[in-house]
Amino acid sequence: MVDIGTAMAAARAERAERQKKKDGDKKSRSGRNHGIEAFDPVKHVSKERADMLSMWLVILFAIVVGLMMRYAVMPAFEDSDGDLLWVLPMSLVFLIPSLHRLVMSEELLEHYGKGTWFKASFLLVFGWLAITFLLSNPPFGDIGAPEAAAAWTVVVVDGEDLVMTHDDLDGGDEMEFHLPEGQSSLNGDVWLLFGLRDNMDTSKATVSGTITLFDGSVHNLSTNSSHFANLSEWGGSMKDNDANLSWPTMLPHTEDVGTAIRLSTEGLGIGVHTIEVTFEEDGDPWHNSRSYTWKVIVKEYTPPPVE
Repeated sequence: MVDIGTAMAAARAERAERQKKKDGDKKSRSGRNHGIEAFDPVKHVSKERADMLSMWLVILFAIVVGLMMRYAVMPAFEDSDGDLLWVLPMSLVFLIPSLHRLVMSEELLEHYGKGTWFKASFLLVFGWLAITFLLSNPPFGDIGAPEAAAAWTVVVVDGEDLVMTHDDLDGGDEMEFHLPEGQSSLNGDVWLLFGLRDNMDTSKATVSGTITLFDGSVHNLSTNSSHFANLSEWGGSMKDNDANLSWPTMLPHTEDVGTAIRLSTEGLGIGVHTIEVTFEEDGDPWHNSRSYTWKVIVKEYTPPPVE
C-alpha cells in the first residue's frame, strides 16, 4: 500500500518533469514554429529597392504635375474660382497604382501594396505643393499683388503750413481731422501718402483710385511719387522740431516706392470721405490686384466741456 504523502510527492515530481520537458521543447522550436517569418536577406534587399524606385517615380511624377499646373493650367484659369487648381492634382493620386504597373517590372510589383499607395499619395501631394510654391514666387513667378508698405496718412498743405490729423498720423482704417474754432472745412491741398511694395518689381505696379466725398460725389485720383518725397522730408523736419509729432514710417525698406495722391485742391468739408485705392500689375502668371478702402473724417469744432 502507498500512503497519501508518497502519492502526492510522486505526482508533483511527475508534473515537474512534464513541465521541464515542455519548456525544453519551446526553446528548441524555430522562429517559423513560433509564427515568425524567417528573415530572407535577398527578399529584404529587393523590397528596399522596390520602395526606393517607387519613391523616385512619385517624385518625378510630382515634378511633372507641378510644371504642368504652373505653366499650363494656372495661366489658362486666371479668372476661374480656383477649385480646379487643387482638385486636378489631388485627383491624380488615383493614377499612382496604374503608373507603377506601367513602369515597374513584375519582380518589383509583388512588393507593392496598400501601404505603398498610401505613402506615395502623400509624397505626390506634398511634392506637387512644394514645386508649385517654388515656381509661383520670386524669382520664378509672382502671384502676390502689390500692397501698402506700412502706414498711410493724410496731410493738408495750406500755403506754408502743413496741417495734420488730430492725434496720430497713422490712419489704420480711418483718420480724423478736428477743425479749429471758426473753421468749416480743411483748407488747402489734401494729400494721401503711403509706401508701395511688391514681391518683384514695384515699378511695374500701377495705382488708381477714387474719393467719394461726404456729399456723394465721386472723383478720380492721380499719383505723384515725386511730391511724396517732398512731403516726407517736410514731415521729417517738423518731427525734429516737435517731439509730440508722430510721423509714421511709410517706407520701411529701401525698395519701397513713395506715392502721393492729391485728394482735393479745395480742402475737405465736414463729414466722412471714402478713399478707394487699387494696386495692379501684370504678374506671372496672373494679373494681380489689391484694393484698400480708407476713410477720412472731418469733424467740426467741439468746444471743451465747461467745468
